[in-house]
Amino acid sequence: MLKFRHFPNCWKTARVLPILKPGKDPTHPVSYRPISLLPTLSKLGEKLILNRYLTHATKLRLPIPQQFGFTPQLSTTHQLLRVVEHINEGKNSNLATAAIFLDIAKAFDKVWIEGLIHKLIAYKFPQYIIEIIQSYLTNWHFTVLVKNSDSTPRKLQAGVPQGGILAPIIFVLYMNDIPQVRNIMLSLYADDTAILSQGKTPDKAILPLQNYLKNLKVWLV
Repeated sequence: MLKFRHFPNCWKTARVLPILKPGKDPTHPVSYRPISLLPTLSKLGEKLILNRYLTHATKLRLPIPQQFGFTPQLSTTHQLLRVVEHINEGKNSNLATAAIFLDIAKAFDKVWIEGLIHKLIAYKFPQYIIEIIQSYLTNWHFTVLVKNSDSTPRKLQAGVPQGGILAPIIFVLYMNDIPQVRNIMLSLYADDTAILSQGKTPDKAILPLQNYLKNLKVWLV
């Protein structure tokens, strides 16, 4: 697989199990949480790729330090403590803190694959890693399990495949060039984002956030 820089197509079919959310209408598709099950061999292949990816990501000092998602020895609790400490430091300095909390809806489903590959190139990952990840990300299919029967396979049109160990790490790289500006604190856990700024008054604390959101909108588009 690594020698030929090719992730086998026979490993690229996800079996989706729809789980009804508590208290939701079973007749509405949005009431279900899709659980993606991948072939065992696919997961083993992902692990091989991931080990080599992480080796080079560490050398390249990726991801940015503000990103705690899927990072060894870091968790949501650590990120929360970081935010609370920042707020308390501002309070001790008589500064107001303004914050915006963002959660990108269906973020993994909206990843632009070509853009992700471009970022791998820009960060100067080895060519063989770029090619095997590109092979891994393309030509995925899925079936949906309904009443103990699988649907006809459909091609995944966008986003990264879920249910494995590689896609979340790659998504973190996709978020790595999020705008960073002076006087704005970023707190990231995968696609969950807290943006904080401080000022002598609430109005002065809010103004940098408004300007940052304009930059963020351009970056997201």
